[in-house]
Amino acid sequence: MIVLKDVNKYFNRRKANEIHVINHTSLEFPDNGIVALLGPSGCGKTTLLNAIGGLDRINSGQIYIDGDSITRRGAGKIDTIRNAKIGYIFQNFNLLDDRTVFDNVAIALRMVGIKDKNVIKERVNYCLDAVGIYTYRNKTANALSGGQRQRVAIARAIVKNPRIIIADEPTGNLDSANTIEVMNIIKTISKERLVILVTHEKKIAEFYADRIIDLKDGKIVGDRINDNAGALDYQLENKIYLKDQPYSEKFRGDHTEVNVYSDSDRDAKITMVLRGGNLYISTGGAYNVVDENSNIEMIDDHYTAMDASIYEDNAFQYDRYMPDNFKAKYTSLYTFWNMLGNGFRSIRKFRTAKKVLLLGFLFAAGFTFMGISNILGVYNVEAKDFLTTNGHYITVTNPARSEKLLNQVRKMDGVSYVIPGNSRIQVTLPMNDYYQTASASASLTGSITHAEELTQNDLVRGRLPKSSHEIVIDKLILDKFIRAGAGAPIGLKTIGGFIGRTVIIPNLKDYTIVGVSDTNSPSIFFEKSQTIDVLASAPQGTDESARSFDSDAEMLDESDGSEEDSGSAKIVDLSLASDNVTVKSGRRPEKAYEVMVNNSHREEDGFTIGKTINRKVNGHNLMLVGFYTSDYQDDIYYVDKDTVRQNYIAKQKVFSVYANDTDSVLTELDSAGLSAKINYDRDRETYVQRNADTFRAALVVAGIILLVSLIEMFLMLRSSFLSRIKEVGTMRAIGLKKRDIYRMFTGEIIVITALTGIPGIAISYYVLSNMAKASATIAGSYMLNPMVAGVTFIVLLLFNLLAGLLPVFRTMRKTPAAILARTDIQ
Repeated sequence: MIVLKDVNKYFNRRKANEIHVINHTSLEFPDNGIVALLGPSGCGKTTLLNAIGGLDRINSGQIYIDGDSITRRGAGKIDTIRNAKIGYIFQNFNLLDDRTVFDNVAIALRMVGIKDKNVIKERVNYCLDAVGIYTYRNKTANALSGGQRQRVAIARAIVKNPRIIIADEPTGNLDSANTIEVMNIIKTISKERLVILVTHEKKIAEFYADRIIDLKDGKIVGDRINDNAGALDYQLENKIYLKDQPYSEKFRGDHTEVNVYSDSDRDAKITMVLRGGNLYISTGGAYNVVDENSNIEMIDDHYTAMDASIYEDNAFQYDRYMPDNFKAKYTSLYTFWNMLGNGFRSIRKFRTAKKVLLLGFLFAAGFTFMGISNILGVYNVEAKDFLTTNGHYITVTNPARSEKLLNQVRKMDGVSYVIPGNSRIQVTLPMNDYYQTASASASLTGSITHAEELTQNDLVRGRLPKSSHEIVIDKLILDKFIRAGAGAPIGLKTIGGFIGRTVIIPNLKDYTIVGVSDTNSPSIFFEKSQTIDVLASAPQGTDESARSFDSDAEMLDESDGSEEDSGSAKIVDLSLASDNVTVKSGRRPEKAYEVMVNNSHREEDGFTIGKTINRKVNGHNLMLVGFYTSDYQDDIYYVDKDTVRQNYIAKQKVFSVYANDTDSVLTELDSAGLSAKINYDRDRETYVQRNADTFRAALVVAGIILLVSLIEMFLMLRSSFLSRIKEVGTMRAIGLKKRDIYRMFTGEIIVITALTGIPGIAISYYVLSNMAKASATIAGSYMLNPMVAGVTFIVLLLFNLLAGLLPVFRTMRKTPAAILARTDIQ
């Protein structure tokens, strides 16, 4: 059955305090009977028992169970052997306190592959009845007395019908009465099974054991067969033998007889009252009163030692209600679904204080979402955060302000069109909807782009332009306007509200917004015929974000007010002038560099028709050809369209190239020796460089939030596990494999993460989303979408699994005996 060959085990090996706790031990055990291990405390009895039962490892030697070695083998294989062949009875019972008596016993059957509920019910109930604990089957284990708990432990050990029972001090925590009852049960089991018993009670061993092995300092010093011929001189604490009491007195009245027995000659004043169905006794506080309900039995006889008759008539049917031809085979208790089910049940059983701790997980989940969202938001720089022009533009330096260079580039493959300058303009949105807002207006800044580049699929509202003064504005511009609350005074809070509204550009006819695009760039789409007029008349954006940045100094200063455009008067295309401009004398401009000025200059020196004036455009002095009058007081120089174009080009040190394939066009520009940069790349680099310190600060804050949240979860999970070590030790000791321990905690961690992580993430998502609607800074600093929520949940789950299973892993490296021996848990 069990064979030990030269087994050795050390504590603190190769240290000054080394203990040779099992010293060259060789033994062979029979197939049945009780083999008792006796010896003083610290002699190695329990250690040897744990080694035999596969609960502890040895340093050298071999241990065989039915020919299978349980040494030098993996824990899983050892668990398979001991789970099928060994039942365990522990001094400290090692029950699952929060489970019922029935469940504590049934778990052993489930681990050996019995799944039929009826078989489990009949077998468990039979074993509970056999040990006298059936009536308590639905009580939780922590509601039982010590004797009752030990009976449950015995039932658990025998229910799977093992060949071997390991009993470590099974009566160590019991009173004398329960000691005898438990030993009688164990003796009955030993008739056909091997019971290896460790006890410190020599009388008990010599009465019940069939073989006694004496140990001292880790060595076997005696091994003898016990004939069980003697009696057990074992006074039971709950039995009082009246005839053995040295003092006794009898008192008889007409209707009452009182017998008083005493273990010594002492004075006692006792008052008794019979009233109704009750007996009232008073000793004046000198003695405690104990009645028959206290499990005390008074026997009118002399004490006699117990003999074998106390257990000989007991019987246990080992195979009763077990499946026919049953062969124990380890079966996992946890599939994926009952892992989760077990997790929910475990959480429901949490005490109130522990459930409150789950709020910590909820807050940690919310802050984790905030941290991850912030980190992703900082790293995920989107076009809306940095792009100042249409993403299809390439800015090319033109320090000579050469129109010839523009025409040269316009002919390159892949170039759709070329415009002078950086394409940034500012238009005015009147908000005179109400009397109170009659003079109110707002500015919209964007990148002028040809409407011909748009398709209907690019629109989210409205339609494409059909005339020269219809425009489309990208929602990126409008969203920023709405988020800033600029349209609140007139209730302009949706992009649809912009359809049909007009925008104003100085000296030009009003433009009507007919569509809203979604091109992910801050663009205002005009018909191409309007380009030069709009560029020349509209002010450039004044936002800091409207600036273009590059390492090239010339790119920092894209336009200037040079001497070629000296003077205060604005140069305007006469064809755009209103009808109230009247020629007072001379004529209208008909070709380049001709100008008509306000009649107010007529008497001034230097303003003679047919002569040039002190105003240059592209290096040419303007030729005065006429004077005009107008209702407007503005001092404007009216020229033809070509002069306006020349004037605008002459002021721009850069020009913008629109290309669908910006990379290939950039390569061609580089080949031509031109200094150029894709606006998208330029703006992104500038944004990142400008916000580098902000990024670093945001990442540090987000990292701290994430770290604190994860540390909090780690500490909570670790604390939760430490409170479960006794349960883990018990499960391992009765045969549950490591992989099932991992599954048990994995199920709980998944459930905890789902119950706390999902609402925590959802709350944080909701709060941040609402804050982002009101704050562009929040919107730009946090990435808020379902993907981030999903990523956060996965991060939480993976971290919780790592943090929760790390202490499990560290504990699972220990043997079951070492886990049960933990002194820092109860």
